[in-house]
Amino acid sequence: MADATTETEMPNATHSDWLENVLMAEDGPLPAPVLFASSPKVEQLELVRVIGDRLRQARELCNLSQSVAAQRLGYSNSSKLSKVEGATDTNSVPLWLILRAAKVYEVSIDFLFGVTDDWEVGAPRGTQEWLLNVWQKLRERDMAALDHLHREVLAVSRHTAALVAGVREVAEGLSTYRARNPGFDETPASATLAGRLERLQAGARDADTALKRLHLGVAGGASEAAR
Repeated sequence: MADATTETEMPNATHSDWLENVLMAEDGPLPAPVLFASSPKVEQLELVRVIGDRLRQARELCNLSQSVAAQRLGYSNSSKLSKVEGATDTNSVPLWLILRAAKVYEVSIDFLFGVTDDWEVGAPRGTQEWLLNVWQKLRERDMAALDHLHREVLAVSRHTAALVAGVREVAEGLSTYRARNPGFDETPASATLAGRLERLQAGARDADTALKRLHLGVAGGASEAAR
């Protein structure tokens, strides 16, 4: 013989009626759940602000000016679009504008409403955030590499400056020696020394020119060393 139906077993009644009877019997009537803490007016103002900001973001993603975007959306001028983006008008944003903006900017309606940060239509949620994180890491890596390269170039610039200055001093010293020793040019070693100095001066000029192309010109350039 079957046991009698207990208080918590569902009798011959609908599930909702049974659940209501159990709850009423144990604790009395339950208050209606509060789904939204703020008033509709407050939510309306916040939604207008969110949509305006997302419309601006979507327009900037497309690299469109406000005037060009306004024309594509159907406005005669950019003043109304400016009010919507700036949330200066507390009235509701026209539904037709949201639909057109989703098509013109090629973003999802969820993005315009602030439901998701993913702007691409049909993209799995989190895709854009992942891409932005990857891009940020690559950017940080590239910036670090550029900073390292910049320091290396500055070091080369300093060494080249020292080389140019040294060539200039050698040229000046040789010129002074020639003035004090008129017979030096007639010695066998004079031609060899002069030829090597000319090649050194040419190398210094080339290095100085290359640095100037990098906007790292050396003070007291190699042109002086050639004199």
